[in-house]
Amino acid sequence: MGILGTLSIVSSLVFFGIAVWFSANNFLPKEYHLPLPPALTGPLTVNKPNVLEKLLDGKILGPESIVVEKNVLYTCTLDGKCLKIVSGQIEKSIPMTAHTNCDGKRQTIPFCGRPLGIRRYNDQQFIVADAVLGLMLINFDEETKELLVPSMTIVEKKRLGFPDDLDIAADNDTIFFSDLSAKYGYSDVHLAFLEHVNDGRLIEYKMSTGKLRVVMDGLVVANGVQMHPDKQSVLVCETAMARIHRYYFSGLKKGRQQIFVDNLPGFPDNIRLSSNGKSFFVALAFHRSEKSPHTFDKLGPWPFARKVLGEFIKLLPDSFVNYFYAGSVHGIILELDLNGVIVRSWHDPNGSVISHISEADDDGGEFLYLSSFVNNYIGRIILVINLFSLFLCLIKQEFKAIQCSRLSQTFNNSNREVSTSSLTPMPVRRQYERHELATAIACSKE
Repeated sequence: MGILGTLSIVSSLVFFGIAVWFSANNFLPKEYHLPLPPALTGPLTVNKPNVLEKLLDGKILGPESIVVEKNVLYTCTLDGKCLKIVSGQIEKSIPMTAHTNCDGKRQTIPFCGRPLGIRRYNDQQFIVADAVLGLMLINFDEETKELLVPSMTIVEKKRLGFPDDLDIAADNDTIFFSDLSAKYGYSDVHLAFLEHVNDGRLIEYKMSTGKLRVVMDGLVVANGVQMHPDKQSVLVCETAMARIHRYYFSGLKKGRQQIFVDNLPGFPDNIRLSSNGKSFFVALAFHRSEKSPHTFDKLGPWPFARKVLGEFIKLLPDSFVNYFYAGSVHGIILELDLNGVIVRSWHDPNGSVISHISEADDDGGEFLYLSSFVNNYIGRIILVINLFSLFLCLIKQEFKAIQCSRLSQTFNNSNREVSTSSLTPMPVRRQYERHELATAIACSKE
């Protein structure tokens, strides 16, 4: 290439860097420093759940949050729908808007909505935080929806930019919900991470009066929300800082806030109370640890690098932007006690089922259900060992393994099959071939 060619390339890159840095936009990354990630020891020791399952595999897209009521699940998906799932089958689907071309892509989300956190409000209704539309009231029985708080509403001089998650206080009138960022919407959430902008908020909404009040401000990517069983405080995840805050809205500590748990082994998405009310489940969207710090840990001191990366990502199509979320596939779910101490964890180092998890909910019995902002299934792991359920799961997996083994034998003995096929009636042979094709497809998904 020569010296002149090299100098030309270097000077071009420098010029591009300067142009990017001084470009006339408001994407201005800030320097930050996260603490050294924790070691995966003690209750964080890497393990693997006994049985991992995928429910509705390939039939749903990005089920961010979930309400579990025995064999009935409620969730909302990336393509702008809220679903009622009964015994593993989709029974009802309610679109957030009347738009028909909803595929979960960045171009259609502004028209279709992106429902995220979901909570049961009463016997018939649910409240959903939609990142595009605002707070929604959903009735699955009547298949209706109502907009409670529109997105873009001005709340204390800042627009409501990104409703993410919510929970409902014991009075059934007070709703606490997170506004992930007043600056960036759903399609630009990666920029909120890269800029490390601290404009996330926890907002109080009164159903009876419609009044809105900011109770916490200055959060870097405000995310999951969960009422504490003390009925005097609420928890909110600050995702980009790998920690969870606690805000007291009543009692002797009213108005105070404190860090509930800090320096988590990943970036927390949603947090949910266990069915017995004695612990919390925290889903970590991305893994970070002492031996494997995340890219966000490394890029903290380098705002210029994040500026260049962010400007570059803006130019990429959706298929490439998704690589932003790829990162480490090591999935982790945490269980915290009511004081914020980590007591247990579940790991999936290969990310076969527990990967990019946004929420974990137990059913009050044997299972822990896992939702995700990008996966095309609902995950499930055995929480309490029930020998009968474990036996059924293992039989199911063994049956599929036998099918795959038989298919392999069929292909390996193709010559013998050809010779015997001449003796097999044509309709029977075609039925057999269709069965083998279906088995091949099933095996390819393993």
